[in-house]
Amino acid sequence: MTEKRPPIAKLGMLTGLIVRTTVARGKIRNITLPTLDNRFTVVGTRDIGGTNRVKAIVNATPLFTSSTVSYKGQPVLAIFGPDSESIELAARQVVIEYEADEAEEGGGATPYTWAFGSLEEATSVEGALTLERTYRYGKLDTVNSTLSRITVELIGGDLHISLPTQWPHHVRETVAEVTGYPKKRISLHTEVFHAPHDEMLFIPSMLAAIAALGALKSGTSVQLFSVISNRRPELTIKRKSWYTPDGRVHGEKIEAEVDQGAALLFSDEMANHLIAGLAPPYDLEALSISITFRTSAKEPAHFHGDLGYSDAQACTETHYNTISKLVGYNPLTWRLKFLSDGGNNAIKTEKCTKLKEVLEDVSERSGFLRKCAAYEMQGQMKVKLSTFLNYSRGTAIACAPGISGFSSECRQITQQAVQITLNANNKVEINTSLPTTGSSAEVWKQIIKNELAIDKGDITFTEDFSRIIDSGPVVLSVAIGRMPQQIKRACALIKEKRFVQPLPISESVLSPRQSGSNTALFTSNTWVAIALELQIDAIMLQPVIRSVWATITMPKAPNEEIVRNKAHRSIVRALKEAGGELSYTSNFAIDIKIISDGEQLPSSISSAVRAAVNSAFQSAVEQALSSAVTRFPIDGNVLLASIKGKS
Repeated sequence: MTEKRPPIAKLGMLTGLIVRTTVARGKIRNITLPTLDNRFTVVGTRDIGGTNRVKAIVNATPLFTSSTVSYKGQPVLAIFGPDSESIELAARQVVIEYEADEAEEGGGATPYTWAFGSLEEATSVEGALTLERTYRYGKLDTVNSTLSRITVELIGGDLHISLPTQWPHHVRETVAEVTGYPKKRISLHTEVFHAPHDEMLFIPSMLAAIAALGALKSGTSVQLFSVISNRRPELTIKRKSWYTPDGRVHGEKIEAEVDQGAALLFSDEMANHLIAGLAPPYDLEALSISITFRTSAKEPAHFHGDLGYSDAQACTETHYNTISKLVGYNPLTWRLKFLSDGGNNAIKTEKCTKLKEVLEDVSERSGFLRKCAAYEMQGQMKVKLSTFLNYSRGTAIACAPGISGFSSECRQITQQAVQITLNANNKVEINTSLPTTGSSAEVWKQIIKNELAIDKGDITFTEDFSRIIDSGPVVLSVAIGRMPQQIKRACALIKEKRFVQPLPISESVLSPRQSGSNTALFTSNTWVAIALELQIDAIMLQPVIRSVWATITMPKAPNEEIVRNKAHRSIVRALKEAGGELSYTSNFAIDIKIISDGEQLPSSISSAVRAAVNSAFQSAVEQALSSAVTRFPIDGNVLLASIKGKS
């Protein structure tokens, strides 16, 4: 999405640097600036012509702080100057004096709850046993993108902003609200970006607003460099399950706590995604889920590839892997017996018979039953096969339904739109604010080609930003999950009018919004099953992945090769982030099988793959160590703690 604009000379463009807090909590008592000549421009809270709050749907966070410090690295002011060296020197001379603040971490708002059945009746069954475990996700180092550049150019009184962003219209609205500048005089030019952890969702809007303040105050064009980071929310899940020796789980109580850092952003929707992952697809009589969000003196944390679904789903699968072994079942056999179509009411899925077929397929291809039995027996041997650990191999299986987009209960985000226009000479124009390059755009073109019999070369995208409609943020796999369905619907509407009405024919389709007390939070027509085998490297104290098998069932994909490549990338990234190391032996392989069944457009597999991989990885490590692993991701310290806990 690039709007044509006249070239400008870079001579005289100012470079900016943000001065940030150096303490995690406290109050700013005084700020002393160095003596600067007229080549420099300093912007802070006093230079804001609009609001100092940057909105995130219904929540907001300060752009600059001049009093209370909420987290280390919070923006205080920005200095713009002729070159990076001089502003770096000027920034070092800024003195910020703090007062200690002993404020405690926020306890969070009222918990979100979701339940069915009577837990009291379900847990009073005769002979019931209990499994109670705590799972902790997060604690990853801050994920940093490459150094990003935001440019604001003043051309004829208009602001032209160039930057990478996952939410173009949010950038424009934020700049207008912060600066008080007319929105119609703000143009955006988005750049290609790579943001696997949603680094470019929220922060670019804040940086663009700061750069715009610098441009307006200095009266010239500016550029702002910043390393854009994004922190993963820390999630603690306590699960207590009541089950009987025959393997049946009768009831479960789940309490989850989410640390979102300095600001609660997107909490309502995150709760829905967590519920979707925490509710198991197995036959329960009663389930109670409670989710509490709290604040702390850390950077705000919200989207991180998804909104917590993959962690919650991984927790569910790992927990039930443990239960199956406690009652003497193989994890596969237990699933085949207790899977239920009415299990997870939060996600409307395909019949569980499809999931059973997928599980049996991945088990047969991986030799899961044989390996699982062998590793269980060898892990229980009294004679140690290693001077450091017991027999240190493990295998596990896990599954997950694929979901994408926002939940059916999300009301804060306006319905996202896409517009398809059929022009003369069979030319088609797609109007969307989503990225128009990459594999997703190729899928959209393929759908239009199939539906309207149009050559791909005759399909273009709207480039004038003033005409581009808001398709919402590029998160939750909307480009490959929701957008293809909207495009197919628009094509169907055009076909009804084609050869009947004169050209051009234009159709806009909004994202679907369901309502009603019986509506599930999500709908899925995709199942993912993962089998994984690993061993513990006793020297490096690291899990080494020997092989991975994946079976994915979905309706017919527009491009199966794109799905396969996406699954492969998701598996590798999930294993790396989980703490695994891929084996360098010739036997290592990631074997992916895709089963196409149906004509509907499939839901996204990204979060489902990540969830199943994380669960299989954690369960396999537990089998290799013959002890529980309480933290995720898994590093050497976690492995040592698990070993000591066992002894």
